[in-house]
Amino acid sequence: MKEETKAAQPAAEAPAAKSGGEGKSSAPFILSLIGGIFILLGGIGMALLGSALAMFGGLAPVGGGVVTALGAGMAIAGILPGVVVLIGAILMRNPSKAKIGAILVLVFSIISFFTSLAGGLFVGMILGIIGGALGLKK
Repeated sequence: MKEETKAAQPAAEAPAAKSGGEGKSSAPFILSLIGGIFILLGGIGMALLGSALAMFGGLAPVGGGVVTALGAGMAIAGILPGVVVLIGAILMRNPSKAKIGAILVLVFSIISFFTSLAGGLFVGMILGIIGGALGLKK
C-alpha cells in the first residue's frame, strides 16, 4: 500500500512543475531589473553628492539657499529614475501592463543618463534600454 502512495506522488508533482513554468522570468524583465538596480545605485551616488552639496551650501555666505535646493534636487532626480525603472520592470511581469512597463523602463533609462551618474555608469542605462525595447517587441 505504501508503494502505491510513493508511485502516485511523483505523478502528482509532474503537472505542478509544468504549470510553474508560466511564471518564468523573461529576458526583458531580468535586463530591466538589473538595469534599474544599476541606475538606482548611480542615483544613490548622486543623492550623496547632492546631500554633500546641500550641507556645504548652508555654509555659503551668499546664495546658500540656492545651493541647498540644488543639492536636494540632485538627490531626488538621482533616485527617481532608478525607482521608476524598477517599477516598470515589475509591471512587465503582468501581461496586461507589459507595454506600459516597457515604455517606463525605456524612457526613464534614457533620462537616467542625465540624472544618475551617467545612467548607472552606462551599464544600467544600456540594460534598461535593451530590456525596454525587448519588452515593447513582445
